[in-house]
Amino acid sequence: MIVFLLALAWTVTAAEPGSLTVVVKDARTKAVVGSALVYLDGAYKGTTADSSGVITLDGLKDGTHTVRVTKPDFREVTTKIVYPDQTTVSLEIARGALVLLNEESEKKGAINVVFYPSSTSYSCTDHAKVSTPVYINNETRLREDVMKVIHSTYLDLDKITPSSKPLPADYRDRFNFYYYYDPSAPADAFDGCAGTIPGNYWNDVTFADITVILYPKYYGAYSDAACMPTGCSQDYGPGRNLMKAPADQLTLIQHETGHAMYDLVDTYCGNTYYYQNDPHANVWSSRENCESDARSDGRDPAQCRQIQQAATVSSASCSQPYWRWDPMPDIMASGYRGKFGEAATQRINYVLGKVVVS
Repeated sequence: MIVFLLALAWTVTAAEPGSLTVVVKDARTKAVVGSALVYLDGAYKGTTADSSGVITLDGLKDGTHTVRVTKPDFREVTTKIVYPDQTTVSLEIARGALVLLNEESEKKGAINVVFYPSSTSYSCTDHAKVSTPVYINNETRLREDVMKVIHSTYLDLDKITPSSKPLPADYRDRFNFYYYYDPSAPADAFDGCAGTIPGNYWNDVTFADITVILYPKYYGAYSDAACMPTGCSQDYGPGRNLMKAPADQLTLIQHETGHAMYDLVDTYCGNTYYYQNDPHANVWSSRENCESDARSDGRDPAQCRQIQQAATVSSASCSQPYWRWDPMPDIMASGYRGKFGEAATQRINYVLGKVVVS
């Protein structure tokens, strides 16, 4: 009987409503945000404390609940929690359209990468632009896709570069990541090679080293010059380095980032722009230059070869007066498979080595 009563008392106690601690921070600075309005399951519960950004919500029953946070001049955030599995939730609200994605605050001197959503895609099958409002209607989907790109292209860069040319140990700390979200003014990924962004963005974000127009998917395979390119990068001057790519083709994003971020040159043979991208080039204007750089960097000069391609059933032969060193599969020779080779990684290390973060 005593055991039964104790068990009953425990059951009643466990079923009693509990409390949830909500912490609100600024998405860009990571500072606590006071006076933020907090709602639980649609009902207003109060504001966060100015000193701590915290509010405790009482009366929660076991199960799923919706927490919404809003404040003037900030964009509201809504999330779901499961109580009592979660007794504390930390939410970040962004001031204006620019959202910082760093785990910590912004790093002074770091490379600034900003993602901007497009409302258009393209069908190579139909040779036509396609309205694609996925990101404009779903900010959560945009954020998820951006984070996948950040990890595969930047934070996991060591996985797509050779261990023989190690990256700086702290290379991940040499970037700041953001996305810019204004549903009323989306980018157009297929207005020109690299796409276009509304003019007000360039006034709001003057510090971007590279702006990435992201769109969800390219329809059909890019198979002829009559189609708009799947990915592209163009440099319009300081602060206006622009590239576009589809979120579902991560290797292509790495290829285009090679151009936009590290000034790497295509190593395939075709209708593209070739030059010797000194210092630490991955393409050379002569065999002698390629062999000289290879010897200086401790690579085998015999691996230098001209950029050329034999004729196939679907394409004519191609030959360019430029030389390459990196072996296949080489990301800069194909946007669909491979890794960065030693020559390309030498260039990547050169760029990262110039970044001084404080």
